[in-house]
Amino acid sequence: MKRLRLLPIAIVPAVVLGLAACSGNGSGDASASPSASASASATPISSCPEPGSASKAVSVSGAVGGKEAPKVTFDKGISAKTPQATTVVQGKGKSLRDGEFAQVSYAVYKASDASELGAVGFDQGNPQVLSVGGTGFGALLACTKVGDRVAVVGESSALGFNTGGEIVVVADVIAQTPTKATGTPQQQDPSLPTVEDGAKGEPEITIPSGAKAPSKTEVEVLKQGDGATIADGDTALVQYKGVQLDGGKEFDSSWSKGAPTTFTVSEGSLIKGFVTGLVGQKVGSQVLIVTTPEDAYGANPPEGSGIPKNASLVFVVDILAKG
Repeated sequence: MKRLRLLPIAIVPAVVLGLAACSGNGSGDASASPSASASASATPISSCPEPGSASKAVSVSGAVGGKEAPKVTFDKGISAKTPQATTVVQGKGKSLRDGEFAQVSYAVYKASDASELGAVGFDQGNPQVLSVGGTGFGALLACTKVGDRVAVVGESSALGFNTGGEIVVVADVIAQTPTKATGTPQQQDPSLPTVEDGAKGEPEITIPSGAKAPSKTEVEVLKQGDGATIADGDTALVQYKGVQLDGGKEFDSSWSKGAPTTFTVSEGSLIKGFVTGLVGQKVGSQVLIVTTPEDAYGANPPEGSGIPKNASLVFVVDILAKG
């Protein structure tokens, strides 16, 4: 998972979106799962932590969302048995709500000796897409606005981390992540499956009469985004729907599961046709992919998926963020 970059997995909060399996390894499930779980040593927060003497004592300088990591200083041995959170910089963006997703850059420090345990975003690549709401760090995000910088002090498990002990987290809320593609609609090729947005944004796919498997995987941009370009090996947050070309039967969908999911865009994690369709596309785009059987699962479809052997598959993918 390249989204973790140089971090030990213990510092990743339990609200990070999990990697979905849409590969030829026998699993067609694409459910989201936590990357780390909180220990039972403290009750995870479920509401907005109040500021306190500990969180107010964390000094942070530097631009919110800047290219360089902020400078963070605090006295060793800082402590807050009940989590505290201070808004260091107040953002001017949208208030986040339960069930939404946000791109967050954050750094985690050991409260006892002020040593840095790791960081995501800032000067170490892209912010991480985290879910908003629930308990732990997600509950904290539900109390923030886009553009906020917060300093948090508390027991790691109460904040949704499993580093152990008390920690200090400095987090910049960079952006709200949409749950559907926001790009400009493009004219569709009538010879390919056609796509319309349903009431909640879920794509409705219509297969042309007499459609046959293509000789090579076909890719069509349905909505043109203007965000970062997806490269081989990147992680991407997506919504997707997959149906069989023959008959249009759905076999998998993040929409049906109720939440976007994160993929590593490489043939080690995904079928070749999916990678072919995503590499080179921009965040904000919606992409139609019609695979050859060879670029899908060939003669070895995932057990229980309902996909026949040597089936050509159709995917509609909304690219929401680069992780």
